[in-house]
Amino acid sequence: MKRLRLLPIALVPAVILGLAACSGSGSSDASASASSTPKATAAPITSCPKPGGASDSIDATGDVGGSRAPKVTFDDGLTADPPQATRTVKGTGAALAEGDFVQVAYSAYDAKDAKNLVTVGFDQGNPQVLSVGGTGFGALLACAHVGDRVAVVGQAAALGFNTSGSIVVVADVVEQTPTKSTGTPQDQDPALPTVEDKADGEPEITIPDTDAPTKTTAEVIKQGDGDVIEDGDTALVQYKGVAYKGGKEFDSSWSKGSPTTFTISNSGLIPGFVKGLVGQKIGSQVLIVVTPEDGYGANPPEGSGIPANATLVFVVDLLAKG
Repeated sequence: MKRLRLLPIALVPAVILGLAACSGSGSSDASASASSTPKATAAPITSCPKPGGASDSIDATGDVGGSRAPKVTFDDGLTADPPQATRTVKGTGAALAEGDFVQVAYSAYDAKDAKNLVTVGFDQGNPQVLSVGGTGFGALLACAHVGDRVAVVGQAAALGFNTSGSIVVVADVVEQTPTKSTGTPQDQDPALPTVEDKADGEPEITIPDTDAPTKTTAEVIKQGDGDVIEDGDTALVQYKGVAYKGGKEFDSSWSKGSPTTFTISNSGLIPGFVKGLVGQKIGSQVLIVVTPEDGYGANPPEGSGIPANATLVFVVDLLAKG
């Protein structure tokens, strides 16, 4: 049986959660891929870069978050150390704070010759979901608003990109991503486990005093209205898993303190998880009761706390799609 596992964090910049790039919806040069250990030696920024002559000189035309990438022009050889950042368009949306998640469309360029290194979002698929705060590009986002367009120049490593030299980035802060389901509550089947949310959105799961279903069963607890999840899509989710017998928790993104990213595919997830999520909409909260045949069967992961041949219960909040 396949194990339920986390999708590796990958691609630009290092604060990325990996939606667009891991699903193949963005275009990139391999030299611009991210890593927790950047190639260059510049220390990542830990606070908001200030505007300066270099960042002020970057020109980007086109609609913020539009369907076409902006036209970006700047003088070859542009550089700034420490990095500089200029808000070329001031958004009217919410101010972002550390711990938030946000969808960002961006293009990055080699500053020495204006060669495009990567474009994510715009006409290259969905925006990227990034975490706000910390170091590198996340630190820059902590002083941004939804709707901003920011022109940035600095050493790649200081901005959290795994390439060398000076780069220029034009980034549009498209939309804040919620950390819990925003869907409309639905009637729940009392014959299935029931779900109530705590104040922060973490689900509490109550197992009924009845036998478990004999086939994998999914029920929408909150109905979202976003994009439909298809087999092979990558999604940002919150999830909680408990055993049907006894209700003991064995895994939870809530306990880990942050949403996580999965590719919804049998190549990396247990079949029941995939069956329960394919066809569901972003914004939904979904209950999945997974039979042993569609779960881990007689061979659960060592140290997981999952009994052999256990029926499992998952509650999954679908937050964003790559």
